[in-house]
Amino acid sequence: MRFGILSAGLCAAAVAALGVTDHAKAQGSVENFYKGRNVDLIVGYNPGGGYDAYTRLLGRHMGRYIPGKPNLVAKNMPGAGSLKSANYLFNIAPKDGSVYGMFAGGIAMDALIGGKKTNFDPRKFNWLGSMTESSSACWAWHTSGFTSFDDVMKKEMLVGATSGGSSTAAWPRSMNYFLGSKFKVITGYRGSAGITLAVEREEVQGICGYFLSSIRSRKPQWLKDKKVIMLIQEAKVRHPDYPNVPTVFELAKDDKTRQAFNLVFGWQVMGRPFTLPPGVPADRVAAMRKAFWDTMGDKKFLADGKKIRVTIRPRTWKQVNAYLEEAWKTPKSVIKTVFVALGRDKAMKRKKKKKK
Repeated sequence: MRFGILSAGLCAAAVAALGVTDHAKAQGSVENFYKGRNVDLIVGYNPGGGYDAYTRLLGRHMGRYIPGKPNLVAKNMPGAGSLKSANYLFNIAPKDGSVYGMFAGGIAMDALIGGKKTNFDPRKFNWLGSMTESSSACWAWHTSGFTSFDDVMKKEMLVGATSGGSSTAAWPRSMNYFLGSKFKVITGYRGSAGITLAVEREEVQGICGYFLSSIRSRKPQWLKDKKVIMLIQEAKVRHPDYPNVPTVFELAKDDKTRQAFNLVFGWQVMGRPFTLPPGVPADRVAAMRKAFWDTMGDKKFLADGKKIRVTIRPRTWKQVNAYLEEAWKTPKSVIKTVFVALGRDKAMKRKKKKKK
């Protein structure tokens, strides 16, 4: 009997030892891969904007938590509201863990909504997590004459945007379609920095799809000197600092509109999401996810973030995946209304005419 118990104990110990050995080997393998290596950290926007600030902040700190402590190199890859970087990460970037990056969560929704050259399935990315849950709004310049969303329901307001697929363009157009607002979107500006400069020059009267975290980090004087007025919050719930400004979800007339808004605005739960390409070895994905999350609690990282005035409210990779799975259950009829609201039906017709 004792021999049996002893044998069972030895077997258990042997299995445990093998488990520890396998874990050590995996850690060693990941460390050997990353040691002395440069890892590219792609951001789908121009320098100077909010996405760029978050990416470079992460790049200054996350390397300490990756086995082998590689050197992280931030690289800008702007184009089509970050669609270019998303397609690159999914289809072209090496699938060995040496490249990861961030693009707008709304671009992930384009793969569901359609009408864009989204050559990827966002559910197949190896998401690491998000540095924050975003909270966005429409802002009016103080001399524009717009002081509330009711004003935009009555008269035309010029808002600047980058590309047609960016939140700065897609969101005001969605509000026009579903709520009857009168935003006139002027595209072609170079990143959020280009739009904010146009606002200051009064080329346009405001900006939509501009995150509160971005305005606090890039344009703090706007808030301090009351240069801008928040008209409406593009979020599910009111931000605690703006309890008297309504959200788009509050103005939704029915459940279908709220479902549509979940596709257009709801992805902000993804905030500033970072991902590895699909096909990266599982041990490297696990190591990078752990490194990302450990960085989110790092004191030096948090102090650096506070210094540059960015909000850190991290979300796990599981939360990102959960939102995507929920979005993909949206009825096709609702997805079609969003497609039309964003003007993609008209864009497709124009493309067909050009081909003829």
